[in-house]
Amino acid sequence: MLEHTFSCSVPAAECRIVVGHDIHRIMVSAIEKSKTGLIVAGSGFLDSWENLFREIEKSLPNVKVARVNDGEGLKTFDSYIDLIKVMRTCRLDRGSSIAYFGGGTVGDLTGFCASTYMRGIGLLAFPTTLLAMVDSSIGGKNGIDLSDGKNAVGTFYNPNIVVADTVFLEKGMEHQKQGIAEIVKYGFIHDDSIIDSLQSFSDYKALTKSPLLPDIVFKCIGIKMEIVSKDPQEMSGGRELLNFGHTVGHAIERASGYVIPHGTAVMRGMQIESQIASEMLGTKDVVSDLAGDLAKQFNIELISIEDDMKQKLLDAIKYDKKVRSGKITVQVVEHPGSCRNVVVSVDKYLEALDKWLKEN
Repeated sequence: MLEHTFSCSVPAAECRIVVGHDIHRIMVSAIEKSKTGLIVAGSGFLDSWENLFREIEKSLPNVKVARVNDGEGLKTFDSYIDLIKVMRTCRLDRGSSIAYFGGGTVGDLTGFCASTYMRGIGLLAFPTTLLAMVDSSIGGKNGIDLSDGKNAVGTFYNPNIVVADTVFLEKGMEHQKQGIAEIVKYGFIHDDSIIDSLQSFSDYKALTKSPLLPDIVFKCIGIKMEIVSKDPQEMSGGRELLNFGHTVGHAIERASGYVIPHGTAVMRGMQIESQIASEMLGTKDVVSDLAGDLAKQFNIELISIEDDMKQKLLDAIKYDKKVRSGKITVQVVEHPGSCRNVVVSVDKYLEALDKWLKEN
C-alpha cells in the first residue's frame, strides 16, 4: 500500500491519498471516522461490484446511499439540486461528510455539492475508474456543465482523503482503459519513465494483472499534486501543463455530443495539439507517432474528425473556459518528459486548427 498526504492552499488544506490493491477496509474506516452521512455511488460501480458494496453497506448501516447515473449527462444543475435535496433529507450539517464511489462525473458532481452545501462540508473520494484515480479525483476541481461548455461552473475544493483501490480496475476493461490517455499525458509532460513502463505491457489486461499498477497510479498522482500544489487555482499558469491534449480533447467530446469518451478524445487531442503547435511555433512534433503507437497497443481508437464535427470543434474552443482575454495557453512537449506553456492568441490557435482540419 502506498500513502502520502499532500498540502494544498485550497480547502481542504491537506489531502491524504492512499493507493493499493483490495484496500476497501481503509474506505470503511475513513467513512466511520469522518461522520459521513451519505454515499453517492455511480450505477456502473454498483452493478459491477454489488457484492463488495453490500459488504461496505453492512459495515455502515447508518449511512444512506444515493445511486446516480454515470456519464457526462449527470453534470447538470438539475442533478445538483436533486443531490442537495438528498443531503438536506439526510440532515447533513457543517460537521458531516459526503463520500462518493464512481468515476469522474460522479466525483465532479459530488465535489461541487460538498463545496457549496453550507459553504463546504467534508468530502471523501473513492474513485473506481483508472481515469478518476490518476486525474479527476486529484487536484480539487469540481463542476457541472452548461450547454455551451464542459465544467463551465465549478469550484476548487480538495477531498480530505482519496483512496484508489486498483481492484476496481479488473472489471469493465473497455471502459477502464480510457484512463491510459491521462497516464500517457503524465509521461509526455513530466516523466518519460511512465511511457517506458506502459510500453512493457502487451495490453490493458496485462497492466491490470501487474503488481506494478498501484505504483504507476501513485506516480501519476504524485506528478499531478506536485504541479497542483504550486498553482492550486490556476493563477500562475503552471497548472495549465495538465491541460495537454485537453483543449482539443474537450472540444472533440462536446462536438460529438459526448459520444466519444474522454480518453479517446484526449489521446487524439494530444496528437492534434502537438501538430498545430508545430504549425504555429515551428516546434518539432515528438508526440504524434508515440501516442499513436500507445493507442494501438492499448486498443484505443484513433478517431478521425468528421466533416460535420469540424465547425463544432472550432466553436467549442472559442468558448473554452481556458480562453482568457482573447488568449489561450498551448502546451509544447519538447521531448517526452519535458513540457512548457506558450501563450498565443485564440485567433492564431483557431487559424492553425482550421488549417489542420482542412488538411486532415
